[in-house]
Amino acid sequence: MKIIIFDLWGKFAHFRKFYTNSSSLTYSLPPRTTIQGMVAAILGYERDSYYEILNSENLNISIRKVGGTRKIMQSLNYIKATNPKGIINPCEHTQIPFEIIVGDRNINYRIYVSHKDEQIFNEIEERIINNKPCYPLYFGSAPFSCYIKYIDTVEFKYIKSDEYVPIYSAIRDDIIEEIDINSINKTILKERMPRDFGDERKIKEVTTYIYEENGYPVSVKIRNEYCSLSNNENIVFL
Repeated sequence: MKIIIFDLWGKFAHFRKFYTNSSSLTYSLPPRTTIQGMVAAILGYERDSYYEILNSENLNISIRKVGGTRKIMQSLNYIKATNPKGIINPCEHTQIPFEIIVGDRNINYRIYVSHKDEQIFNEIEERIINNKPCYPLYFGSAPFSCYIKYIDTVEFKYIKSDEYVPIYSAIRDDIIEEIDINSINKTILKERMPRDFGDERKIKEVTTYIYEENGYPVSVKIRNEYCSLSNNENIVFL
């Protein structure tokens, strides 16, 4: 089976946590649902039209954080409107804390994508190789544009092992049997993120993930199978 590897990079990002209140906090990496929406934008699918064809049963997605990032808090002026007239001629504003991801140079995420439908897979691959998404891509919020860099298309296979395996991607905590603490280079992050949408854009599934802050592999024992790529990387799907 084949998998497409590409980078998404940009200057700023904001991936709003689904449980946050008026203070808009952000995840450190895009959830699976965000990448799902980006793939839909690459293919030109309309909003709310792709939840089944790009769900976790059809579209396999994995993500690796490349390089360190940090978060800064800014205040945004939002219009306070109680009726349509208040939007056209706003009289009041309210300030909302807004968390933004930044990097020393750029923010970079490595994405791994495979689809069960060969025709859809080939279209994704062609558009990424030629850098021709149907719609512009952005990192969670419209002002934060992001860009594609094609890396490779490689073969992968599923492997079952009882040994510690270095995993480069974010890992669902429910498939982790044990973590080799001595393998951790810097900092392990743990975040709870949406995994799939249902009808009317309602969150269908939420899962907790762990990953290394700077993209180093984490050595773990996996309960289920993991993916071994022909470029010698090991990943699991979100």
